[in-house]
Parts: sequence; structure tokens; C-alpha cells
Amino acid sequence: MEMAIIYFGISQSVFSTFFTFFKHPSSIADKILGGWFITIFFMFLLNLIKKTAQIPGDLWPISVNVSIAYPICLFLYTKYITKKHSKFNRKDLFHLIPLLIGISIVSVFYSPEITNLNEFALHYSNLVLPRTIVGWFFDVCLWGYSIAALIGVYRYKKQISHLYSFKSNRINLIWLQFVIISFLIFYHFIIIVSAFQINTALIEHIELFRSGTLLGFLYILSFGGLRQQQLISEDEEINLNTIATLQKSADKQYLKSSLKDEQAEEYLKQLIDFMNTSGIWKDNELSIAKVADQSGISRHYVTQILNQYLQKNFNTFVNEYRIEYAKKLMNSEKYRNWSIVAIAYESGFNSKATFNSFFKKYTSMTPTEYKNQVTAEY
Repeated sequence: MEMAIIYFGISQSVFSTFFTFFKHPSSIADKILGGWFITIFFMFLLNLIKKTAQIPGDLWPISVNVSIAYPICLFLYTKYITKKHSKFNRKDLFHLIPLLIGISIVSVFYSPEITNLNEFALHYSNLVLPRTIVGWFFDVCLWGYSIAALIGVYRYKKQISHLYSFKSNRINLIWLQFVIISFLIFYHFIIIVSAFQINTALIEHIELFRSGTLLGFLYILSFGGLRQQQLISEDEEINLNTIATLQKSADKQYLKSSLKDEQAEEYLKQLIDFMNTSGIWKDNELSIAKVADQSGISRHYVTQILNQYLQKNFNTFVNEYRIEYAKKLMNSEKYRNWSIVAIAYESGFNSKATFNSFFKKYTSMTPTEYKNQVTAEY
């Protein structure tokens, strides 16, 4: 059973690595994910060598240090997928230090008398101190990087309504959130069981459990990572048919902004004119990056105008256009027989649930109630 899992793991990790590196368009986050797939490949390869060569003892000096790379890759992937970077930040190479520390600890206890892998395994199997030190060091890295990754996802999720006009599994990172939490729980469990040897029978099957769960993670990472698009973030560089009246709020976030009231009014007029004439809000995957690019207004300024002067986020701003258009369709005899779902998609929403929720919030009526009221008036 374990050999089958190992072979599946090797083939899947090779497949995922290939498609991640050749993914188009490819981002820095994709390259980091590809690097993670490579470390997973080496873990399965190590297990294969151990099984086929019938190596006695444990190859923990190699497996634990490979595992230290996992939370580092997890954190860096989260960092670079939630914020677009033009190039890899060299300062992030410092995150390799934990891996170098783990290797250094193992190296201190290395014996020059070791001539082959069997002797290597037997030598380190009898050393309790370095195994304990590296094990707890990995635990610290696991918690530290996993929590940092969760914080990164949490911060990004708070920005979604300011950046996108729609809800989708490609932008909410639920799959990544699940990976981080389950990864943390799984490896912490493995560490406790291995360190304290709580249950002898459990220890005998720990390799099968570890390989099986790692294969599960690999499939989730492959499925989620290959589908995941590069996300944008709010802090990267820098009556819908009438011009809204500016109502400047005292938002401390923009105290140092170079945008003056006169400029803001001009940009707001430009933005409203663009939205009215382009109909870009019908794009059911519209992001603030698209609006900024096509309107010629800096994304930072679009965000500031909406937040500080209109007191609404990007999601609300765009969906108000969509609701007004949906109401127009329902009031038109031409579209009288259209279903609620058809009207929702025609208006730019990508799901009936989102349409119903925002329509009720915006009009205090459900789409069906509004449609029935319009029908009764004719």
C-alpha cells in the first residue's frame, strides 16, 4: 500500500512541477509553488530509496530538513500570490536560514566514519539529542510560518471587496486557508507522535500515514495552485448616471495622499463617465486593476475616491451599476419573460446568490418581489 502511495506521489509531483513552471501566465508565486513540488518529490523519492534499499533505521536528518522547507514555501507562496511583485525580493532569501540551521545541527553530529546510506541511517537513529533539537526547531518554524501565512491570507481577504466586483473560489483563497490549517495540524501531530512515541502501534504505521497525507496535500496543492490566478492587492504602487457629490471622510489612511479635492472631483467625473459609457461593469470578473487600466486613472486613486469620497468599496460601487441595470431589464417589456438568473448574468453578476443578496440590500426587496411588483403595475 505504501509503495503505491509513493509511486503516485512521485508521478504527481513531477507532473505538478512541470505544469506549474510552464503555466501561462506564470508568476513568482507559481515558481515558488513549483519549488515546493520539487521538495515533495524528493520526500517521496527518499521514501522510495528507503523502502527499495531496505535501509535500517531512519533517514530523519534528510526528511526533517526537507520538511523544514515546506512551511517556508507555504509562507512565501502566500506572500507572493496575495500581492503581485515584478521580481523576487532578495531579502526573502533570508527565509532559507532556518533550513541552513537544520542542516548545520545535523552536520555537527556527523561522523567521518560513515561510508554509505545504511551506516548514515544507523548512526543518526541512535542520536536522540540532535533529533529532538531539529524536531522542536521544525515545530517552531511550522507554527511561525503557518501563522504568518494565515495572517497574510486574512489581510488579503479584508481587501477583496475593494479590489474585485465578484466572488469566486479563485480569489477567496479558501483552498489555501484549508491547506495552511490542516498542514499545521497534521505535522504537529506527526511531531508529537514521533517525539514522544505515544503509541507503539501508531509508530509502526506512521510512515504510511505520513506518506498518505502528504499525497493528499500534493493533490490539493496541485488542483488549487494550477487553477489559482495571480491576485492584486490594495497597497501596490501606485443615482449612477450623475456625478456624485463629494463627501470627504476623515480617513487617516489618506492623510498623506497627494490627491487634492479638485483632482478628486475631476477623477470622479472621469470615472463615472467611463463606467457609464464603457459598460465595463457587465464583466462578471471585473477587478479594480481592469478599471484603472482602461479608465487611465491610477488604481490607488480609484480606491481613494471610492473609499474616502463616496464611502463605498469597489464591490459595492460596481454592483450598484449592475442592480440599476437589472431593474431596467425588469421594467422593460422586452425582458419581461426573462428569468431572475438570466437577468443576473446579463447584469454582470456571476451567481444568483450574490445577485439576490445585493439586490435585497440595495432595494430592500428580493429580485422576485421587485419583478412581481413591476408586473402588477402593467
